Amino acid sequence: MTINDYMDAAKGRPSGFDYMRLILSVLVLVIHSGQIAYGHTIYMNAVWGHFPIDGLAMTVLPMFFALSGFLVAGSLYRCRTLLSFMGLRFIRIYPALAVEVTISALLIGPLVTSLSWSDYFTHEGFFRYLFNVTGHVSSASLYLPGAFEGNPTPGMANGQLWTVPYELMCYIGLGVLALLGARKDRRVLLLGLLAFLAMSVIKMGLKTGWQFDAWVGPVTGRALVLAFLCGVTLHAYRDRIHVRGYLVTIAAAVAVISFSLSGLGQYVGIAAASYVTVALGILNLPRLDLLKQADLSYGIFLYHFIIQQLVAYLLPGVHEWYWIAAISLPVTLLVAHLSWVGIERPALKLRQQVFALECRIMRSLPALSGWHTPV
Repeated sequence: MTINDYMDAAKGRPSGFDYMRLILSVLVLVIHSGQIAYGHTIYMNAVWGHFPIDGLAMTVLPMFFALSGFLVAGSLYRCRTLLSFMGLRFIRIYPALAVEVTISALLIGPLVTSLSWSDYFTHEGFFRYLFNVTGHVSSASLYLPGAFEGNPTPGMANGQLWTVPYELMCYIGLGVLALLGARKDRRVLLLGLLAFLAMSVIKMGLKTGWQFDAWVGPVTGRALVLAFLCGVTLHAYRDRIHVRGYLVTIAAAVAVISFSLSGLGQYVGIAAASYVTVALGILNLPRLDLLKQADLSYGIFLYHFIIQQLVAYLLPGVHEWYWIAAISLPVTLLVAHLSWVGIERPALKLRQQVFALECRIMRSLPALSGWHTPV
């Protein structure tokens, strides 16, 4: 059976994607618990660079982005114009991000900083952190001034936000490919994927003197964008790509080994990891009530890091990653549920306003209707 056969059998909504979103977000929490518990240096030496632990850990974020690429590609084909496509992405990502950054800066930061409140609220780092609400995230903007100074990872409030600019880059890049005709000719997507792969390998080669030694540490942002494009391409060719158990097993092994043995593995293993992600996503298992009621994955991603920092701050005697993970997980699930109920789900109801705005603009600019019908 092809990917499309599985999608059709599940009426376009296989539950595997819901499970994958939840599982991958929890795995990101577990991975970061090591950084929270031991600090960056020990965390890097203890986790990364040890086969197969690093290979397994390094596949998590690419799988997340591949999953996003596959699902967002479906939205690309369903939307009438680029306006509604980008509008839907905005209301899914921005409101919850803005609220999380604001809560971290205005409520949590003042309670855990070593600075006086007057110094905290006037510090350059405070305003730099608040600027994260725009999606423009830098390594310096992950820190709140004076926060969590006694923790193994002092100052860092939301280390996971480093991926946000690459997520926005994915959406913008996909929009550009759509303008170039990707909806009518899927070969445009394949060419875009191959072009970005070539550019990434060349850039990495120039940076390392073409010495592709094993990469110690999390994957690069370019690898995440590449994973997203792989997910998009898998969706575009879903009627041609077959899913078989032995192929999924081989692809999983290729992904883990590739990520572990060579810097190029970030790019070689991406396609294999993306195939495994989609193959697991199209499994249509019975949905748990939790999955029927809410999508907690984005809330887990947004809040888990600062919650883990709070656990380490409030329980300084907790020194092991598994305790950090075990204590922070239920709290994160609760906060993610509140985020879904109070912010994300209400924001998604704005889609009707997005479509209404799109209709008004299309009546004013009829030429936009040519974007509507893909081949």
